[in-house]
Amino acid sequence: MKIFKYLLIFVPVSWGTYFLRGNSLGTFITSALAIVPLAFIISRKTDRLRSYLGSSWGGLINVTFGNATELIISLYAIIDRLLNVVKANITGSIVMNLLLVLGLSFFTGGLKHRKQTFDKVLAIANGTMLMLAVIGMLIPAIFYFASPNIKTLVLGKLSLGVGAVLFVTYMASLYYTLVIHENEKKESHRQIKKSPGRGSVMREAFILFLVTSLVAVEANILVGSITIIQKKFNISPVFIGVIILPIISNVAENLTAITMARENKIDLSINIAIGSSIQVALFLVPLLIFISHLINHPMNVLFNLLEVSSIGLSVLAINIVYLQGESNWFEGLQLCAAYLIIAIAFYFA
Repeated sequence: MKIFKYLLIFVPVSWGTYFLRGNSLGTFITSALAIVPLAFIISRKTDRLRSYLGSSWGGLINVTFGNATELIISLYAIIDRLLNVVKANITGSIVMNLLLVLGLSFFTGGLKHRKQTFDKVLAIANGTMLMLAVIGMLIPAIFYFASPNIKTLVLGKLSLGVGAVLFVTYMASLYYTLVIHENEKKESHRQIKKSPGRGSVMREAFILFLVTSLVAVEANILVGSITIIQKKFNISPVFIGVIILPIISNVAENLTAITMARENKIDLSINIAIGSSIQVALFLVPLLIFISHLINHPMNVLFNLLEVSSIGLSVLAINIVYLQGESNWFEGLQLCAAYLIIAIAFYFA
């Protein structure tokens, strides 16, 4: 889309604003606008690789590079000890993908095609993975609030243990999705893939590396300006993390999912939205926990009641729709409505 090309001007503008004015409202706005077109380029390049690798591998690459922006933002927030922003960002990413992105995908796809069907076997597997993510976040919260005198050291060890379990399970899910389930699909219909040249793949990889590096720079500027936004507008850091940051970091990936649904490629939309949520919960969270302990800024898996409830109810809502194996525009509208209710709650939190 041409609008994203025009937004690239904010990359040098954000640098200039940062060096001239430091952390300010203008710095926050320009760096946020700069991340949007960079995320769009990442989405486009991974989309091209998808044509070579198929929907499963392509979907994994798409969500991985899509979540790279989120990972970078979270790492800078951990370094700045904004752990509440990190947890809120994780919550917002999961809830946004499950309710808003998938809801808009079902809605736009349903308006054009009335009813869309998707892989029910994979839906059951993904639904189970999402419930595991809820358990991984809910049990530490119950453990902590049931034992108010628990020591921080014990909570840290619990977080490392839970993170390890989630990480191993995510690796197993990749094996099931990309190897076992993919082979089953090949038996039912032959999958044709383009054969990319070595030069093409290297060029795409180099561009992805370069753009991801630019995102890292912009993320550093963005995170440094968060405290200014909190003080100037009296906005909760939780609301910034749950609503604003996920929309900024995932805008291109989200547009891709909605566009694919409009083109009746609903399985690909689901791979992006659900796959991104699963990767954030089962891979990104453990990775951030491990890294935070290594740099001596330990983060735990203790999410507050509103965050855990939002994730749990989002998973429950999506499973009711998702496990049917088909969707329509009205179900998409209901998911979007649920997201708006959660967003309003976090605004006043």
